[in-house]
Amino acid sequence: MVSQHQAQAAGLSHAARRAKLREAVFGGKNPPDALLIVGAGNLFYLTGFTGSFGALLLTPDAERFLTGGIYATQAHGEVADMPIVVNPVLKEFGETVAETAQALGVRVLGVESSTSLAWLQGLRKPMRTAKIRLKPVGAPVDKLRRIKDADEIARLRAAARVADATFEHIQRLFQPEIAEWDLAMEIDFYLRRQGAYPAFDTIAVSGERTALPHGKPTERRLQKGDFVTVDFGARLDGYCSDMTRTVVIGAASPEQRRLYTAVLDALNRAIEAIRPGVKGKQIDALARQTIESHGLGDYFVHSLGHSVGIAVHDGAGLSFRDKKPLEAGMVLTVEPGVYVPGFGGVRLEQMVLVNPDGCELLTHAPIELRECGQ
Repeated sequence: MVSQHQAQAAGLSHAARRAKLREAVFGGKNPPDALLIVGAGNLFYLTGFTGSFGALLLTPDAERFLTGGIYATQAHGEVADMPIVVNPVLKEFGETVAETAQALGVRVLGVESSTSLAWLQGLRKPMRTAKIRLKPVGAPVDKLRRIKDADEIARLRAAARVADATFEHIQRLFQPEIAEWDLAMEIDFYLRRQGAYPAFDTIAVSGERTALPHGKPTERRLQKGDFVTVDFGARLDGYCSDMTRTVVIGAASPEQRRLYTAVLDALNRAIEAIRPGVKGKQIDALARQTIESHGLGDYFVHSLGHSVGIAVHDGAGLSFRDKKPLEAGMVLTVEPGVYVPGFGGVRLEQMVLVNPDGCELLTHAPIELRECGQ
């Protein structure tokens, strides 16, 4: 979560985003009378609200922001361009949503596919009482968030710069007898000292544990001959970065070099191929084929990458599921990896911005093999 000052400082046009959303939802066939948005990321994108509890009700010509008393003061400061409805302390929030929708003449209320079952259960009874029908409308906000505007790209660049600086800062800790947990804590402390938050739970694993793609740091101490993988990101001004690097403590063995070379080859080939019009699944397949050519195809066990934005996993990206062409303005991770049980693994991850001619690196920390602590 970002502070109110940070959210306002960027001067994002939330009203313009809501106008695009209205066009997408109410301009099609058989549209609902209104749309309800409840996801925290979508609320931040559309209003600037940084709290964890709220709802946005949109009709073609009206809008209301609803929240509870705990966020009343914050909502009035962050969502200054529309009426605020504060739910009374002793009243179910769903009832207030239904009454607000009824007052706006709503008979069919659109809900996003990401709306939780708990939310829907809380709405069903009050909506029946208000004679309002709920209608699934897919994920229209997610589609808008797929392409980043200039302000979003500026924030993502800043978050990526913090990640680069963090990796440079922790170089001194790639030494024998440093605990994984101490390495992870130093990453988190440094991010906080830069005015950022960790974008997700920091990964710092070593030795055979680098074969765990999402391994959690432990008290295990780094040893000569270890692979060490760190995966972390900064959440700055509401936007995330995501970076992974793998190093070796001491001199790399021939097998370690083989794994590292395969992953680096896949990373470089994938980045070279990213451009508008190419499908995400094609980039994923290229990286997979590259790792297979090194005899390690069975050890690449996840998709190649994902979108990054308000959330660190911000939607579609680079997997076998991504059949839509890439577009300029998308920000993606590219993160091939190989994980050999009982031996260790390598993952390298870059953030890239898709531009009209290809893509641009947003993370710049070195990706060549580093032999540390010698």
